[in-house]
Amino acid sequence: MTENFDTEETKEILFPDEETLNRPASESFSEQLRNEFAYKQIENSAKFNPELAEIANEHKIYTELAEFIREHIKSVGQEQAVKDFQCGLNLLTGYKKETVLEEQIRLEEDSDFGEKTYAMLQSALEYYPLEVIKEYIKMGASNNAVWETKDDTEIDTNEYVDEVAENLTEGEN
Repeated sequence: MTENFDTEETKEILFPDEETLNRPASESFSEQLRNEFAYKQIENSAKFNPELAEIANEHKIYTELAEFIREHIKSVGQEQAVKDFQCGLNLLTGYKKETVLEEQIRLEEDSDFGEKTYAMLQSALEYYPLEVIKEYIKMGASNNAVWETKDDTEIDTNEYVDEVAENLTEGEN
């Protein structure tokens, strides 16, 4: 996958700030229509320009991934959602020396969508179908939910893990 979007653009697409995330439905719908229109124009032009085809495909993937993550962000917040995303990428690579991914690093699960997280995402998208990456993000979120609530007697860990999984499943519909 080529890198048509830089780290900051990718972060804004996948992990919007709270204001953007909680826009009124009419504003979100208008933006979605503008994006779809722009995407269709790029898609139509792509028939004559292969570079535009790559941009259109990358935009489509990021949009699908953003929709998948959106409800999770609303539920746990942007910071935790990025940690869960990083955990999922770490689980996907298994920190193995023998991996198809070019980026063979263990990401710090620090809620900072920076250059390393971006590079790992780009590498993962090059070698794995989006559905596989989404499954690992779910596992990362569930893993973090267990570890962060297991000792808290006021939180039912099983219920919380189910809620996290449900939020991520809603994003697929």
